[in-house]
Amino acid sequence: MAKERTTVAIKVQTASTFSKDHVGTFAIVNCLEILNRIIASYQATTMEFSNAGFIFPLGISDMQLFAEIRVNGKDIRDRWPSHNIYTFPLSADEAKGFKRYLTGEEALPLSRLFLTNATLSLNRGQYPLAVLQAATAVELKVTQIVSGKLRAAGWSDQAVEPYERMTLGQKLQIPQTDPRSLETYFRSVSGFIDMYKWVRDDLAPLRNRVAHRGYLASLEEAKSAVEMAHGFLKIVT
Repeated sequence: MAKERTTVAIKVQTASTFSKDHVGTFAIVNCLEILNRIIASYQATTMEFSNAGFIFPLGISDMQLFAEIRVNGKDIRDRWPSHNIYTFPLSADEAKGFKRYLTGEEALPLSRLFLTNATLSLNRGQYPLAVLQAATAVELKVTQIVSGKLRAAGWSDQAVEPYERMTLGQKLQIPQTDPRSLETYFRSVSGFIDMYKWVRDDLAPLRNRVAHRGYLASLEEAKSAVEMAHGFLKIVT
């Protein structure tokens, strides 16, 4: 027997009319929290991810694009052109990079792809996953750069492997005088020190709480993790 799709309707009656900003906040943020609580509870009960379509937590973008938001029966949801290849074409440099990746001239930057997935998870309301993916993007970039520097300096694969097996937190705690420290190579780069400390002191511990303690990261924490990873990858290239 085919399963029917589920529609969730959240209706609120108030004594007075709310401002458009208050209605938008309730519809986009508060209703999102209610829906994601329903979805998480369902998945925790059934471990199901497909039911006449994929079941996954929603994000703010989903609410903005697909939710019906009505006040006194009138649709008030904002609509605007989405960011795509037609409304926002690639710049000349982006077009060249796209061609290099497409033809295999340059290897796909896995750290950027992890960060893209982290942003997607953030927008879908999968906040713990967004934190893990953002931290993985940073860790991969750190490891690739430092491992490359060590091998260029004559280190063998066997000598580099213990460093590669370290956790993100361990790698970021290595003192600046050590050739395995990222600080050794980027300390003089503008903005690096502050970003490095932010990732070391905030992102790495948050990642560990999620990965090792089952901590459910909040929207704000996930947004911060993705922001840290974006800033880090802009500086560390």
